[in-house]
Amino acid sequence: MPINVNWKSPRVNTITALLAISIIGISLGIVISKFSFEVPLILVLGIIVFILTLVNTEVGLAILIFSMLLSPEIIVGEVPGRDIVIRIDDLLLIIITFAWMAKTALNKGLALFIRTPLNKAIGVYVLVCVIATLRGIALGYVVPEKGLFYVLRYIEYFLLYILVVNHIHSRKQIKFFLGAFFITCAIVSVYGLIQIPQGIRVSAPFEGQVGEPNTFGGYLLFIFCLAMGIALRKVPKNLRLAMAGLIILISFPFLYTLSRASYIAIVFSFLTFILLSKRKLVLISVMVTIVVSVILIKPEVVLERVKYTFAFEDKSLARVGGVYLDYSSSARIFSWLDSINTWKKHPILGRGITGFAFLDGQYIRILPEMGIIGLFAFLWLLWTIYKNSLGIYKQMDDNDNLYKGLTLGFIAGFIGLAIHALTANTFILLRVMEPFWFIAGIIMMLPKVKEEEDIELERIEQKKKKEEAKKIKEEEKKEEKEKEEEEEGIGGGWHWDY
Repeated sequence: MPINVNWKSPRVNTITALLAISIIGISLGIVISKFSFEVPLILVLGIIVFILTLVNTEVGLAILIFSMLLSPEIIVGEVPGRDIVIRIDDLLLIIITFAWMAKTALNKGLALFIRTPLNKAIGVYVLVCVIATLRGIALGYVVPEKGLFYVLRYIEYFLLYILVVNHIHSRKQIKFFLGAFFITCAIVSVYGLIQIPQGIRVSAPFEGQVGEPNTFGGYLLFIFCLAMGIALRKVPKNLRLAMAGLIILISFPFLYTLSRASYIAIVFSFLTFILLSKRKLVLISVMVTIVVSVILIKPEVVLERVKYTFAFEDKSLARVGGVYLDYSSSARIFSWLDSINTWKKHPILGRGITGFAFLDGQYIRILPEMGIIGLFAFLWLLWTIYKNSLGIYKQMDDNDNLYKGLTLGFIAGFIGLAIHALTANTFILLRVMEPFWFIAGIIMMLPKVKEEEDIELERIEQKKKKEEAKKIKEEEKKEEKEKEEEEEGIGGGWHWDY
């Protein structure tokens, strides 16, 4: 005899919830008994984030923003030549993604993917990454675990972009997320300031003993540009002061990263600001002030870092225009030459991701790993980002200072990162790319958000007009009634009783 169960019954829901809690409790007990304290703690936090994201995706994304720079890394395995490392934000992104997919499945009104101007370029680039790496595995150039892990890491950035564009729909959200980014940046900048007296290259938290100052420089450059873009517009005074304060706070740890790639990149970001902004005189004044300040203060460590590049005359070193470079720069150039020689043997699709030795330089790295097709796919992706963000900047109304300023800052930051990538693997650095793709998602959704705002404003205006028309009509009726009463001798005047 079939058993009919009413799944909508409160009793059934209670039993289901108790069963779920019991299963989770038993699972946690097993995990706690078999692993160290950190693993069950991370699992519990993951469950909490999952539930929070189911209830409110905005909260999950905000937690992710803070974790981008404020989370430790975990070594989950080893492959020849390198540890496989994941960060807490990797896990959070996976958890938030599953929560979003579950929410989408439960709510048929939510779309899993929406169209954006970057979808096609992202799809092509990911496809080339996968094909090149699978080919490299088949030919024996790529260790499968290592290659597939890094392919998934690249896909992770685009997954974040998809999450953001599916969730952004209001100005309030954009302000909330920007606030989270700026607060996080302020925290890590203070952390950087604390490191300066120690005489070490400034780096982000949880980077280990050596640290990654070049990565930190790229991150600070990007957030600096976002703050600068907003500060250049006619935003409320409090917001402008906050952005100015953040810019000053960022400047000191940025200098003491001693990242030459970041120094060069920020010059191009400033040139982008000057080219696109109407406040050219202000920008030129800021640039002059920074240069004069560096000359007057004379931060020895920073100046020595710049001088170090050209302080050697060893014939074994690389030479540019008759000038010998330092050992680090020379090693980088020699590795570039090796990568070009390797690329010549596999010109179309390369040897696959991680199929060549580690080297600094995003563009030159792509050649031996993904070949000329991979390089074209990557450059097309960058061009698509630039073209569409510039189009959105021009499309935004001059009176909409937040959107206009944010887009300007994004473009300047993007140009800076594109220059930074000449000597660093900028577009695969987790702590740079997570903020970048999150903000890219916001930028690409600005036209839609603006359109919805305009529709809402028009609706409010129409409602207001209807209410005013109704009020006028009621007043006219009232006046007509009073007039009729006066004519009949009823209200306020003499009248006869019959």
